[in-house]
Amino acid sequence: MSSFAESWKARHLRLVALARLARGVFRSWVERARGGEYVFLLFTAAVIGLLGGLSAIAFNAAIHLFQSGFWNLVEPGLADLRAIAAWKIALVPAVGGLIVGLITTFLVSEAKGHGVPQVIKAVALAGGKIRGRVALAKMLASAITIGSGGSAGREGPVIQIGAAIGSRIGQAMGMSKRRLRTLVACGAAAGIAGTFNAPVAGALFSVEVILGEFGAAQFSPIVVSSVVATVVARAWRGDAPVFSPPPCAFASAWELIPYVLLGLLCGLVSVAYIRSISFAEGLFDRHVRLPRWLRPAFGGLLLGLLALALPQVMGDGRPLSNSAFAGALPALLLIALAFAKMLATGLTLGSGGSGGVFSPALTIGALLGAGVGTLAAPLLGSHFGGIAAYSVVGMGGLIAGAMLAPITAILMIFEITSNYAIILPVMIACILSTVLTARLTGNLSIYTFKLARDGIRLFRGGSPDLLQAHPARDHMRPAVETIRPDESADALMKRFLAADVSQFYVVDAATDAFLGAIALADARRVLLSPPGLASILLAEDVMRKNVPCVLPDETLSATLAKFAAAGLQELPVVRSVEDRRILGTLAHADVLSVYQDELLKADAPQALSGGLANLSRHPIEIAPGFDLVEWEPPASFHGQTLAQVRLPDTCRVRVLLIKRRTAEDKIVTRLPQAQTVIAPQDVLVLLGTHDDIAHTAAL
Repeated sequence: MSSFAESWKARHLRLVALARLARGVFRSWVERARGGEYVFLLFTAAVIGLLGGLSAIAFNAAIHLFQSGFWNLVEPGLADLRAIAAWKIALVPAVGGLIVGLITTFLVSEAKGHGVPQVIKAVALAGGKIRGRVALAKMLASAITIGSGGSAGREGPVIQIGAAIGSRIGQAMGMSKRRLRTLVACGAAAGIAGTFNAPVAGALFSVEVILGEFGAAQFSPIVVSSVVATVVARAWRGDAPVFSPPPCAFASAWELIPYVLLGLLCGLVSVAYIRSISFAEGLFDRHVRLPRWLRPAFGGLLLGLLALALPQVMGDGRPLSNSAFAGALPALLLIALAFAKMLATGLTLGSGGSGGVFSPALTIGALLGAGVGTLAAPLLGSHFGGIAAYSVVGMGGLIAGAMLAPITAILMIFEITSNYAIILPVMIACILSTVLTARLTGNLSIYTFKLARDGIRLFRGGSPDLLQAHPARDHMRPAVETIRPDESADALMKRFLAADVSQFYVVDAATDAFLGAIALADARRVLLSPPGLASILLAEDVMRKNVPCVLPDETLSATLAKFAAAGLQELPVVRSVEDRRILGTLAHADVLSVYQDELLKADAPQALSGGLANLSRHPIEIAPGFDLVEWEPPASFHGQTLAQVRLPDTCRVRVLLIKRRTAEDKIVTRLPQAQTVIAPQDVLVLLGTHDDIAHTAAL
């Protein structure tokens, strides 16, 4: 048996080597034949577009297969659902949820939820690496969720499926991280384009939402993937638009008034939609005392009970959108259905179901727009452009607000409806909704809101906010030099010469409340003033009055804007907004130092947790003049946090890793945080110059 295993292992290694050789030869041949690496990237993007388009077709077929299995119908409409037995309406979504719960709990956890946050996270934090099995698991789980009546969309799954395909191909080709991120975006664009027959919107979605940045070198392969996926999808099902509203027009400038109100309303409802999904996820995670694999079944049961009263809320919402276009429903029912659809989507996805949030958002927007149009029709009379026009504008406004992607939303509406007659109201509604939603959510979309709830904040461009997890209290310096506002400038100059500080802080004589700051540059101006003026001026005459303060719980990320506005190297840390007594100071250099440490951790996590864990006590030179070494802190350091011992300041060395012995006498490694307490027998991995390492070792 042992010889067989060894033979199989040797054969496997030969196959792997052969595959690498074939891949390298193929890539080299394509580069020579086609003109270099960039053309090869475009060729790879076309392959991803082809596979993405085929995946969209396969996913749609899988949904129809499960609809036939669960309901004996394909794309059941409202009349079909009303004819189905009540027990089946109530229980089928629960059965589908049970199957999905088993898949996402025991097979592939990434298949649950709406998928896009996982793709954004992979692009920002994992260099675009996504497991290949995610594509198949996501297709199966989402097809079961939607096929059994779950309130979820098709776009989230196809985005994640396409992204997984792009990532897997990029990894197989040995692409760099930057190229790999681009290929992930290519897959996402192919998924959107193939599902909605919208190549332009698919490409812009990937740029605006997945990557968060625009570059010509990235945009070209994304467009190639999007176009190829659209061609494949149209060859299969034709080029008819996804939605077919009745003819609609922008009838009069007077209609701008209700359209502006609709845009603002879409912004408010977008915020409600974003928060409802997040609230539902938190509710099921924290308060539903059921095994994780059983929660989607419970959510499906609640959805089924809701569908007994309003069966329209089941599925991805396309039939309900068409009902909104027709204008046959009263305004109150339209508004009620919009919020019922929001609730149904929260139950489906919050409980752990699999599917997207995009299609339900389109349906909610269509219902909302039809409700506003129904109310506006008697007021506008002959100046009214039709209920369908308001529904289409509502669709654009809601997805623009939910995604914080107005350009994608505007073009998406045109492509999925083939209607360019109402461009002005669509643009106005999308922009107003986006601005209002961004203001109310702190620039968080329905995709990044989930990441922020998990402690992951992203800057524009998809890079992680590395300072978000660091509160100012962990990095402030307690020593503060204060001065009273009525002290003379002469006294101030003497104190500046005697103290080794760059700033003084003016505090109220009675309350010790912070009033202003005096920097070294301000003191220099006093020294250069005419003779005798320094004896007349007081500290309050010299100080800068509108200096921003930092709160103890404020993140270092939030303080960067305050440093930029103040133009100072230090800012005071005060107790609270009301109590302006100074606790300490925060130095801009310390914030940058923390950022450099976080960059190192983010760029080399495997090296930190693996390679550095095996260091010996002897210094290892990693660059000319710089060493890595293990160091056991003296007893005086025990019980103190890393922020308190301040090794970067006192010894000019960085702590890269902590090796700690557990109760079971095992060595575990931890990445250092400011609040980490140094325990006896801890060993710190330090980085510094030869002299600084030697000085630290002598402590």
